[in-house]
Amino acid sequence: MEKSAPAKNKQESVVPIANQDAAAQLQKIRSALLALRDAVILLNEDDGLEWWNQAAQSLLSLQPEDKGQSIFNFITVPAFRQYYEDTTLPNDGIHIESWRDPSRYLKCELTPFGDEKLLFIYDVTRLQHLEQMRQDFVANVSHELRTPLTVMTGYLENFTDQPDMPPHWRRGFELMTQQTARMNRIVNDLLLLSKIEIEETHEFNHIDMTKLLTNIYDDAQAYNQAYKHTIHLQIDTYDGLYGSEMYLNSALSNLVINAIKYTPKGGNITISWTRTSDGCRFAVEDDGLGIAPEHIARLTERFYRIDKGRSRATGGTGLGLAIVKHVLHQHEAHLQIDSIEGTGSTFSVVFPDAYVRSAVAN
Repeated sequence: MEKSAPAKNKQESVVPIANQDAAAQLQKIRSALLALRDAVILLNEDDGLEWWNQAAQSLLSLQPEDKGQSIFNFITVPAFRQYYEDTTLPNDGIHIESWRDPSRYLKCELTPFGDEKLLFIYDVTRLQHLEQMRQDFVANVSHELRTPLTVMTGYLENFTDQPDMPPHWRRGFELMTQQTARMNRIVNDLLLLSKIEIEETHEFNHIDMTKLLTNIYDDAQAYNQAYKHTIHLQIDTYDGLYGSEMYLNSALSNLVINAIKYTPKGGNITISWTRTSDGCRFAVEDDGLGIAPEHIARLTERFYRIDKGRSRATGGTGLGLAIVKHVLHQHEAHLQIDSIEGTGSTFSVVFPDAYVRSAVAN
């Protein structure tokens, strides 16, 4: 009995040491958060301020007596409140202009933390300026390339039409004409992409989707002459959309033309428009080559190609799906890609109810 007493005392002495270690770790974490250059704010379940670091104190001019105050008393930008309250938005943050200095840009990210929330605010002014420089550069260079390409195209067409041109020269001029046309397509897509990115507001109108999809189907049939696919159009609802008809026509046509180009001759392609519980769904389904899983996440990147040789052979610019992504973002929709190699692919888009124009209401 007497020998067991020291063991008991030893066990009791471990508890305070463990508590001290935990307290030391918490202090280190707290010190690290305080030292961060980015603002960190802990919000309670009522959206009130619980704790903040030095960067947040400087950014929002917080005082100790502000504890418990609503975050909306300090960040008054309407877009922030919408992001904060809309739980359907993806948790990838929101970019806003500083409410105190319009030349500064901030990114806010909200992360659930039990019943509380952690708000991170990053200064992304430099990144925003670099992105603007990139957009301006692409737009300006693309615009400047149009004139020389137009001149080259004109002269190449004139030379190619000469009846006495030697055959070995003719082949060279035909190749130059093809590549100049390809450059023109790339420049036009770059200009369209730049226009979509730069425009802060877009003219939205009510769109008759039955009419729009019928036009896309007719254009697809004309493009399909060399491929001999069987193309079906299934319209299960007469509901339309509220959006930019020009941009939507470009985006949805891109998806249909891609299905035609990357499906072996004699394949089947189905274009559909249906009502869902969340809105309306546009889809293009084919029984083509399919896409390996490792490529799907990167398909909307500019100039990303699964097979460079195949893309050049089909005359693609590598910008089509990037354009699709940006147009859909304007309409709060996203591209869903389901594909199995050797079986086919389905590219689908669900437009939320906020953008659906009910046929019944009309």
